[in-house]
Amino acid sequence: MKTFYLHITLQSPCLVGSGEGFGTVIDSDIVFDELGIPFIPAKRIKGCLRDSAIEVCEIFESAKINLVDLQKDGSENIFEIVSSIFGKQGEEKSAPVYFSNLTILGYKEIKDWLTYLTERHGRILSRESIISQYTEIRQQTAIDEEKGTAKEHSLRTIRVAKKGLNFEGMIEMENFKEEWLKLLSFACMNFRHMGTKRNRGFGLIECGLFENSEQVNFIKSLEEICMR
Repeated sequence: MKTFYLHITLQSPCLVGSGEGFGTVIDSDIVFDELGIPFIPAKRIKGCLRDSAIEVCEIFESAKINLVDLQKDGSENIFEIVSSIFGKQGEEKSAPVYFSNLTILGYKEIKDWLTYLTERHGRILSRESIISQYTEIRQQTAIDEEKGTAKEHSLRTIRVAKKGLNFEGMIEMENFKEEWLKLLSFACMNFRHMGTKRNRGFGLIECGLFENSEQVNFIKSLEEICMR
């Protein structure tokens, strides 16, 4: 088993939705732990990177770049290497690449301190006050194209993670293959948007894959192929 680290920096506010609201106040909310610290679920990251990997494979195929094996995987019309990394829907056997939740940098120390403080000073430091340190409230409305005014009853209130937050998590590979690492590296580089409301300027990110403290980078290998 080889372990790599995924780092994501929010370049704009981001709505990684929980699919739920917050009472009658917030229509769309993000995902928090029990203390109110935001995180990005492993399932969400895996799905986003899978889509990005497919897109990278399509680019390589179109440009005739043979950096990884791009055989198609039968009737699903998906690349075999993508299925080998992320698995197939309905298969009993789990995928050989495992994704953890992404938490903010220094999460363990921050959580330990906040747990201590909320237990000692719960009246001062509440879950909602912790949430407010990491998030912003935004309001949006739809415009009536004919009238040029706001549509009635279209006002929506959303909560987004603040720009500049840094998240990290683990990717573990069973039966390591270098071409899996190559594709994941380029999938991370290609992964630039996450969450909902992206057409409103939300969800711009920077994503990198690291082994220990060194970023995994196969740009030189790609350049060598392109120069042939």
